[in-house]
Amino acid sequence: MKKSCDIVVIGGGGSGLVAGCRAATLGKKVIVLEKDKNLGGGLNMASTLRTFGSQWQKDRNLPDTTMEFMRNRMDECFWRLDRKLAKNVIQGTGKFFDWFTTICPKEILDDFYVGRYVFDEEDGPLGPQSGGHHEGVRGKGSGRVFVEVCAAKLQELGGEIITQAVTSEIVTADGAVTGVVATIGGEQVEIECSAVILACGAWIRNEEFVRQHYPKLGEAIGYMGESPHMNRNYTGDGLALAEKAGALMDTENLTIRMMGPMTMCRSRVMGDMANSAYSIYVNKNGERFVCEGSQLRMGVFNSGAVQLEQPEGKAYVIFDENTLRATIEKQENHPKPQMAMPFGASSFPTSLEEAKKDVQAGLDAADGKCFAADTLDELAEKLGINAEGLKQTVADYNEACVTGEDWDCYKPKEWLVPMNQAPYYAVAASLGTDGAFGGIMIDPNMQVKAAAGGLVGGLYAVGDIASGRFLNMAGIKMQYLNDMAFAVSSGFVAGTAAAK
Repeated sequence: MKKSCDIVVIGGGGSGLVAGCRAATLGKKVIVLEKDKNLGGGLNMASTLRTFGSQWQKDRNLPDTTMEFMRNRMDECFWRLDRKLAKNVIQGTGKFFDWFTTICPKEILDDFYVGRYVFDEEDGPLGPQSGGHHEGVRGKGSGRVFVEVCAAKLQELGGEIITQAVTSEIVTADGAVTGVVATIGGEQVEIECSAVILACGAWIRNEEFVRQHYPKLGEAIGYMGESPHMNRNYTGDGLALAEKAGALMDTENLTIRMMGPMTMCRSRVMGDMANSAYSIYVNKNGERFVCEGSQLRMGVFNSGAVQLEQPEGKAYVIFDENTLRATIEKQENHPKPQMAMPFGASSFPTSLEEAKKDVQAGLDAADGKCFAADTLDELAEKLGINAEGLKQTVADYNEACVTGEDWDCYKPKEWLVPMNQAPYYAVAASLGTDGAFGGIMIDPNMQVKAAAGGLVGGLYAVGDIASGRFLNMAGIKMQYLNDMAFAVSSGFVAGTAAAK
């Protein structure tokens, strides 16, 4: 079977739908191929974004912090990123939203309000937002709104969206795209086109690729469980397609962004003890590995990078009745978050009795998250960790509480409260991620660079699979723009360029 169009978009996530819809509004015939049965990908879970220089912001007389923000972010990246790409991407956020206002139904657009991206500090832009973290207008985050509006508009303009379509090849001739080959409904289909936009998402579920480039994640990934950022479709299909088409691949800055310690459970108190300065974290060996609570100082992402270095990426938050009491009694003096807390800052009951009632709810759930025991030996057995290591760690910690000097992890003296009153408690802290990023080198218009030099004619890459907006610095993702904003901006820029 054969088909033809102007532009094929491989991937029906947020960046792909924005790219396809933008090209369609510029008069191009577009086909979107999505291998899953559902559209939207990770953008379905995204709410807040960074927007720069939009008319929407100007109409509301919002302060323009673009120059300060970008100067600070580029400083953090040591000015190693392509400034022309950065300019197009940053300006693209505002151009995208202004364009979006022209295709979005008024009743939906009217629900957007002024706010900041969830992780931003004061230099972050005030711009259009739609509710809190992972939720927004009409019960949907703005990411899902972008997905639904763009998909509907694309089809209204005559574009096709084909789900459960697996692309096997990007066809090229003389260094330029001429079409794609895909399997649709069990039948091989050849689609002739002049441009292809790769929007295939991340590669975090490609086990072989992960073990090659991130062996620590390969060791831990089997224990991480399912999440929207661990979508089973994130197998990095676009990497092989691009490389075969002659793309210049980036292995130097492939990066992941971990989150941890993640302690969501049936007990709010037990979950929040991860952010208590009076708890300790231990690994499978029963050993501490960071000054607690690391999320307060480092944020959930950098703290997660520390947890990833532990055996199998596992960690446990340990406390006892004495440290639980200290957490409650010293709430007003508890260290405040130095980084944004997207999952909510800790909040504890006012009495030990109330706290223990909440803790019991977590224990009663018996879901493998919350544990209690009368001895450290018994607790270690329940957790499946080294008992001798845990007992030695607690003994050393208690000695530090006496001397006021924690030479193991340098915890401030005022947070050193001994663990010496049973019952002992533990929360299994899982390792999370918000994705895996990069792999395909692009120019400022999102066009794919060629391994032989120059550009691959008609080939573009957007969203998580594209390199260029971040650096991998000792395993830490340093970037100037968050994933959602890059998804919509890169999609808008690529859709505009491909339509020319």
